[in-house]
Amino acid sequence: MRKKYKRKPFKEPLEHALWMKREDKLYKMYEEYKDVYLKGDVYYAQVVMANPMIKDDSEFMDGPAVIVYSYDDWANANPEKLLKIAKDVVGYKNTPDEEIPDNLRPAVRWFKEDPDRPNFRFEYMLEGHKIKVHFATMLVTRKFLPTGYLSADIFPVLASEEYSTVLTLPNVYWSKDMKKKFAENARVDILEEDEDIEEYL
Repeated sequence: MRKKYKRKPFKEPLEHALWMKREDKLYKMYEEYKDVYLKGDVYYAQVVMANPMIKDDSEFMDGPAVIVYSYDDWANANPEKLLKIAKDVVGYKNTPDEEIPDNLRPAVRWFKEDPDRPNFRFEYMLEGHKIKVHFATMLVTRKFLPTGYLSADIFPVLASEEYSTVLTLPNVYWSKDMKKKFAENARVDILEEDEDIEEYL
């Protein structure tokens, strides 16, 4: 997916969510998305929590989700490991600060106090790997998902260390294997053949 994206980065304008207002913290994405398209790379994201409407195939609006992702190569080779990090943080959300492990306390505090903050980074030791983990609130773009809704909790995103914005990777760049995994529990069918990227660029 990375090589495919690097060959021809996405250029289509990002449509505004109908419900989003200029004062919303996520609105910054409309100022940064062109730069993220140009300078961003492909990473895997694990959903921590999401607005129910984005998981409903009968809805039509884009919706926000809190995700965890990493620029670390090991984490992206093992994206399912991100679930443990998400569970660890969420599991302590109702715990007093003094009872939370030191390495998780900043992330738990962020999650409890201000989950709409665009991006938060902390370090996490997992299976002998010290990785830099990012928690972020992003707008999940339905039309970029192969099923049209959030039918799985791991999916590819575009991100850059220069910007706080995280974007849904358009599914024209997804591998066939990723599309199939994303659609395993879906209630809609998807095309298995690759779509023509040219019409989007």
